Amino acid sequence: MKHSIFRELNKKQKLQYIWDYYKIHIFVTAALICILFSLVRTMQRNQKADLYVAYVNVAVSDHFLKEMTNGSDLTVSNYTNLLITEDPNSENLEYAYGSAMKVMAAISDGKLDIVVGDRYALDWCHSNEYLDNPLSYIEENPALLAQVEPYLIYDEKGEPYAIDLSFSSYYKEAGFSDSLYLGIIPSEEDSPEVLTYLSLLNR
Repeated sequence: MKHSIFRELNKKQKLQYIWDYYKIHIFVTAALICILFSLVRTMQRNQKADLYVAYVNVAVSDHFLKEMTNGSDLTVSNYTNLLITEDPNSENLEYAYGSAMKVMAAISDGKLDIVVGDRYALDWCHSNEYLDNPLSYIEENPALLAQVEPYLIYDEKGEPYAIDLSFSSYYKEAGFSDSLYLGIIPSEEDSPEVLTYLSLLNR
């Protein structure tokens, strides 16, 4: 069909013409796009980060997250906008339930190393037995131990389960209004990246 004739067709006729003559091309292009999208998504899922950090009950900016590991070789995957609450009157109770499920799924999948949040968030993690003794990570670094030990948070059994981040110059400079704490998720493998992250808290 000549271009002059095509221009004379109405909109419906043009669409029918394109479909009749180019439907194979359309199907092939759509299939290629789907395959490419699936491949990219698979690569993203399979790309393993060095460290996984969840920020619970605290809002953090992209700038804060980027600067946190600036100057290090750490590749960090961050879970943000997580909310943990059991207040029955909270308007965000369903969202909080979803956040709790996300935290549990990440731990089950081996993709959560550190939790940063308010005291309620860390107490919730501890009550669910998600947290490890932070001393097992920092004892091998005497300089870091000297900084962190006075800021350890202990449970009723006298076991440390979290770190008060008020010792961290980086978190102080960020100007968070609430007190924040850090907990470490136990891992079956050695996690030197956790120690690297802790070392970045004061610099």
